Amino acid sequence: MSDGGGRRRRTRTPRRKGSARPFWGNPDTAAGPLDPVEPVEHPTALIDSLGVPPFPRADAAPHYFAAVYARATGMALALAHAYGIVLDPEPDADPTEPGPG
Repeated sequence: MSDGGGRRRRTRTPRRKGSARPFWGNPDTAAGPLDPVEPVEHPTALIDSLGVPPFPRADAAPHYFAAVYARATGMALALAHAYGIVLDPEPDADPTEPGPG
């Protein structure tokens, strides 16, 4: 008789146990931010100050770089808002009152 087509049986290897510490670390010992994040008006100011990129067709490149920098700045600001470290532009303003205008 055959044992099922000549297939070998797999032996199971024992699994490793997970780490005893939590995945996200210990919130009591985590370092917090030193300063709040302040949104910028012109995210490409530093890169623009360096001049034209040294690439062929450099006249078209700044538009694409500006789009990437704006997207990266927006994502970083969204993460900062989620973490609660964005500098409030008007700390005296009451959020329940309608703004001027």
